[in-house]
Amino acid sequence: MKKYLVKEIFGPTIQGEGSYTGQACLFLRFSGCNKWSGRPEDKPNSICSFCDTDFVGGERMDSKEIIRRLGEIRGDIEILVLSGGEPALQVDEALCKELSEAGFELHIETNGSRKLGPSLPYLAHITCSPKQKAADTVLEYFHDLKLLFPFVKGINLEDFKSIHERYENVFLQPVWDDNYTQNIFKTVNRIYKEPNLRLSLQTHKITGLE
Repeated sequence: MKKYLVKEIFGPTIQGEGSYTGQACLFLRFSGCNKWSGRPEDKPNSICSFCDTDFVGGERMDSKEIIRRLGEIRGDIEILVLSGGEPALQVDEALCKELSEAGFELHIETNGSRKLGPSLPYLAHITCSPKQKAADTVLEYFHDLKLLFPFVKGINLEDFKSIHERYENVFLQPVWDDNYTQNIFKTVNRIYKEPNLRLSLQTHKITGLE
């Protein structure tokens, strides 16, 4: 049976970002990423120099073990968020099918650099937070486009408007760094200029629910 490298399984918590902000959920966080090694010495040269997620290491688990662990913390919660690192490096149709059959409503948070293919029908909500240009974003479809603001290293909204038929909602999310308060004001002022944009805040951090 295939094993997946899992960094952590946790919850109950709330979804802190995007369309489902405030919704009770569980998280299945996969190890590994294709945008940054996770090593501190590589961070300054990474496009994700702002990243504060630990996705290095983890435990090899098959689908049965993953479902068993989730069952221990589930309660009445149905939403399961697949995250990383970059979950699309590991998430596949077989795992999504088993998780769905176990009664989970699957959401995924991905950078959009890989296609989800046969897994798509099992995913109730897809968030793309790209770390590459629109031309290099190959994800077939996503509900939420979530762009960090101020835009980082060549990523901008205008480029993503060229693939507008592949997504529904556009969120701007202030970068969480030493200039966070200033970033919030910059983000809100940008939204004032284009009111179809929506603000995403990392509510889980603000409330201390990480």
